[in-house]
Amino acid sequence: MGFNFFKRKNKENNEPTASVTPEKSKILTKEEIIDRILNGEFSSFIELKSETRDDIIYIPELEMKIKPYVWEVKERIVNISFDMYSDVLKTRFFEICAGLGEDSESAYGMAIGSFAFSFMQGLKAVADNDVKCRITSEFAGHSHSWSVYSSDIVRVGASKEKHEVSDYWELLKDDIIKRLGNQKTVYVKVFNSGFGSKVIGECRINDIVIPELGAKVAEIAKKWETSQYESEKQFFFIVQDDNTILDYPYSGTEGRDKLQAAVTVYLKIFSQIKSQEEYDNIVETTASVIGDRTLAVECNRFITEICAEKYFEDIFICGDKLDIVFPDNASIGSYKCQLSDYVQIRDAVFFAFGSPILGDDRGRVYGQLIGMSSLHNILEQVKEKTNDPKGLKVDNVIYNVPEDFEVR
Repeated sequence: MGFNFFKRKNKENNEPTASVTPEKSKILTKEEIIDRILNGEFSSFIELKSETRDDIIYIPELEMKIKPYVWEVKERIVNISFDMYSDVLKTRFFEICAGLGEDSESAYGMAIGSFAFSFMQGLKAVADNDVKCRITSEFAGHSHSWSVYSSDIVRVGASKEKHEVSDYWELLKDDIIKRLGNQKTVYVKVFNSGFGSKVIGECRINDIVIPELGAKVAEIAKKWETSQYESEKQFFFIVQDDNTILDYPYSGTEGRDKLQAAVTVYLKIFSQIKSQEEYDNIVETTASVIGDRTLAVECNRFITEICAEKYFEDIFICGDKLDIVFPDNASIGSYKCQLSDYVQIRDAVFFAFGSPILGDDRGRVYGQLIGMSSLHNILEQVKEKTNDPKGLKVDNVIYNVPEDFEVR
């Protein structure tokens, strides 16, 4: 069973084919691009002080490490990812930037410029404390206060005079606020594109796709009435006040590593299960090792769906809503990006299946987890009616939890 947890679909690739140049220029290598990013070109694009440390770029002001990776280089296309962690913001960030140009040189410039003038420009606002607005949210019975920072809108293929300036914050703010939890930092990516009658809207919160909000974003592009490709991209960084953050056991780098280790423990225990009885006791077995029963329950409930959602991403359109149901049938409605553990569990799962941690059992464990998911059950039912299921919508998932489960 083949999979790549780190490489995700990038809707920024949905650009029309560029015109073919008469002469083929030299195609840059992945190594050349990385070398150029690390040795000065990235720093020249951003307004924050940076330094190169081995294979990463370090931003002292935000205590941020940025690791670039080149996914793809073709004659006119370059795809670069940036995996980042900030000790100041206590958050992992991940962004993929696509560049399309007359040759690989110009495509590289488009990709690195897109990242510098959108994502990094938003972080510059955070570093400068250039607050766009203040907001308050409610989660699990507690009030949380935040500062909102934004990048400018980066446009491709459009003149400012052609259509009104988009206001994505005004469009999405209520939906974003109700998805805020207890994290130190939440980041939102908005990407919008139009080409003739084809429009694509995307909204991600902490790199979790929100189809409901993507549909709202797309409504803006529908008004562009363009016969040529146009796109817009903007980031929002939402930082919680320290005095409203509740204690969280997996905060910071040490906490992230601790949670990642706990997920690995669960996966290894799962890989060794030989009977139904052993599986029925997996939560207690895991909790006895990691010392956190809530996290053990979350591993048991969330990981199967995380794996299935990734594997079936071409078949299902999964919403971000979830319902947590207790034994007395009391329920709490929430969102994936709202739960601090969910985002970190997802990242830990991606790491585990992208590494040799599980050894030769990796493919078998991955397949077994998918087979136990609700998405797999839905797909099997749909296959009885159609041979080519596509675009199946799942708005929310229900998770039954024990009475001592903690929503955090």
